[in-house]
Amino acid sequence: MKKVSEYFSKKFFELINSSKTIFITGHSKPDGDTIGSSLALKCVLNKLGKKNIDIVMNDKVKDCYDFLPNIKSIKFGNHISKKYDLGIILECSDIARVGFKLDFSSFKNIINIDHHQNSNKTSNENSWLNIIYPRYASCAEIIFDILENNNFAIDKKIALCLYVGIVTDTGKFQWANTDAHVFETSAKLLRYGVDTFYVYKNIYGNKSIASTILLGKVLQSIKLKKVGRYVVSYIEADLKMFEDTNTNATDTEEFINFAISIKDVDIAIFFREDKDGYIKVSFRSDKINVRNFAEQFSGGGHPNASGATVFGNMEEVKRKVLGRIKHLD
Repeated sequence: MKKVSEYFSKKFFELINSSKTIFITGHSKPDGDTIGSSLALKCVLNKLGKKNIDIVMNDKVKDCYDFLPNIKSIKFGNHISKKYDLGIILECSDIARVGFKLDFSSFKNIINIDHHQNSNKTSNENSWLNIIYPRYASCAEIIFDILENNNFAIDKKIALCLYVGIVTDTGKFQWANTDAHVFETSAKLLRYGVDTFYVYKNIYGNKSIASTILLGKVLQSIKLKKVGRYVVSYIEADLKMFEDTNTNATDTEEFINFAISIKDVDIAIFFREDKDGYIKVSFRSDKINVRNFAEQFSGGGHPNASGATVFGNMEEVKRKVLGRIKHLD
């Protein structure tokens, strides 16, 4: 597999070295790849002597990532209050995914790193460097290639953060995006001393009793039906479930995997109610391209794992989404 180009790798470091103040963000409800990649970059920047670095996310980071270096440096907010030499945007196929409005005039230069097919290419101006590799399973792999191309001295902290990005965005190396590059990169990272069981135990073996009770309620909602020529399984989580269990959306990160694991299912869907009148809809399939389907609802993602946010109540959105499946090719 062809690596990230030497041009992008060189340009990345040129922009880093010429910047004193640096801003890093990623998509709302940040996952392991967004968090791991952000913290890996902070470690890199610190090694380069950069001190004025702000990592800002729209939403709180899940407690399971507390073991990562510099995790407490991540700030939470919905605006940018000052100017920066450089802004780095991670894993946002659409800038709206950041969750708050980015004023691009706040940055002299912008680096946009993503691995989604329909990734944002908002600007053709010279101030934008779009490093987009849809064939990669994670942003962490892109960052690793950039560092390796520049012979950067990766250490255990950087390796740990990047490994977390890979392991979470491949579903513990189970999803269809797991390829040779994933394993090759992971093997290299392990040579820096990453403890794979330590990572697994913190992220996946550390569930709260509340989230486990929530999972039970969600699984009780599961439905299996034939829609057109597809077998669809779907689950839901409404606000009452969150209230009853004192949980939130971050506790549902892997729930859809239970729906897609059922025999003979073509498409799995998870409907999750948000407080602002929207339903977050997640799609999984190992048989059809659900990214194309998600795009019909202004969403996006990967061929096997995508999502969208649809306005309406739970029943309205379920009818709308399931009704559209009938017309899939």
